[in-house]
Amino acid sequence: MEINRLHVVIATERRAAGWSQEALAERSGVSVRTIRNLELGTNKNPRRATVELILKALQSAPRPLSSLSLSIPSHAPMMAHRAVFSGADVPVGEFDSASSTGPWLGIRPRTDVLVGRQADMRHVCAAVKSSRLLVLTGPGGVGKTRLALASAAQLQRMYRDGVAVVELGSLLPERDREREALAAVTEAVETRMPCSSAPQTTEFRMLLVIDNAEHVLKAVTEVSQRLLHEHPGLDIIVTSRRPLALMSATSWEVAPLPVDSPSGTGHSPAMELFLIRAHTSVPTLDITDRLPAVTTLCTRLDGMPLAIEVAAHRLRSVSLNTLLRDAPLLPILDQISLGSLSHHRPLSSAAKWSYDLLSPSQRALLHHLARIQNPFTIEDVTGFDPSVDDSPAGNIKVLAELVDNSVVQVRRGREYVYRIPTLIREYVNGYVSDLGSRPVAMTV
Repeated sequence: MEINRLHVVIATERRAAGWSQEALAERSGVSVRTIRNLELGTNKNPRRATVELILKALQSAPRPLSSLSLSIPSHAPMMAHRAVFSGADVPVGEFDSASSTGPWLGIRPRTDVLVGRQADMRHVCAAVKSSRLLVLTGPGGVGKTRLALASAAQLQRMYRDGVAVVELGSLLPERDREREALAAVTEAVETRMPCSSAPQTTEFRMLLVIDNAEHVLKAVTEVSQRLLHEHPGLDIIVTSRRPLALMSATSWEVAPLPVDSPSGTGHSPAMELFLIRAHTSVPTLDITDRLPAVTTLCTRLDGMPLAIEVAAHRLRSVSLNTLLRDAPLLPILDQISLGSLSHHRPLSSAAKWSYDLLSPSQRALLHHLARIQNPFTIEDVTGFDPSVDDSPAGNIKVLAELVDNSVVQVRRGREYVYRIPTLIREYVNGYVSDLGSRPVAMTV
């Protein structure tokens, strides 16, 4: 691995060990500033002795879920050797079909490092091994697709018949056309997974990833049930903004990246993602002395990975101060398209995709909640008169539906506290309100 991948290895293995940059500095004898510059990729010509100290410290770290072999060859320029990861932040490109028993069919994982998802990766890999159907839920732009694909790459060696990825974003919503939706989902699966129409023996082992299922949820549920019944060796991961109504399915809610560092020191995952993407987009810009401002911006963006990446890319044209102004962020960020899925281009499309899936009563309550301050409580919901169902129980039912649709987030404790993500709030109060709250046609 060349020098331009060294920052990936150091950052990845440090997080896998559960260390802050300060902890790695203490164990290696290398300054925090040097480690920070190496992880950001701003130090293009590190001293050999410095890198050896860092890699030696990382090699000594307890790592039950990771096997790392690090050494510096004396006959070559500075290199960071290939590492074998298992459940940490991983450069998923390290898992290719050449080292696996089965093929990869469909869109492939991104090859850059997956930031802040150690716990998610561990849970997904363990859940797939114990449950045949796993559903990843969460709001648009939180990283469900990327987590699913990275996890599938991690697990690929388990499946002799490979991994098949089916992306459903181009299908029309089922709504009043459930029969057509079922046929479309079936065709999409059979196109990617030709053996799906013929029952297999237990020797058949395949992992199926069904991505972006929220608008054809009933069809995906029916197809998944049939496939699992007919193929004993098949496991399925589904990504959806809404959970499947299936008791046999295991669900995992993909949360935004933490904005605050757990130890109170070093970079939080959200800040780290922003700094990495900012350096990739504008290598000559140094914002390492403005970390509190970066934290403030990541907080405004709710730790949403897609929004953070878009904001970091926007630094090519506007300053960090501009992004921190007391003004809506969506209009500033909305012209940038980084997502590989049609409903993520641009950011307002991610919000619109969720909004268009809502019923009139759900939209009415969402508009009410978007006008009050975050966070809010159940009293703010039960006191709302939607002129449709004025009973508190009816409002609570609609609130539960908004949570299930991932447009309202909930902090669970003795008393539940709710909030609407910033970009959803700005979309509802700006883009939709300007249209008189009329339903917007679905675009896929």
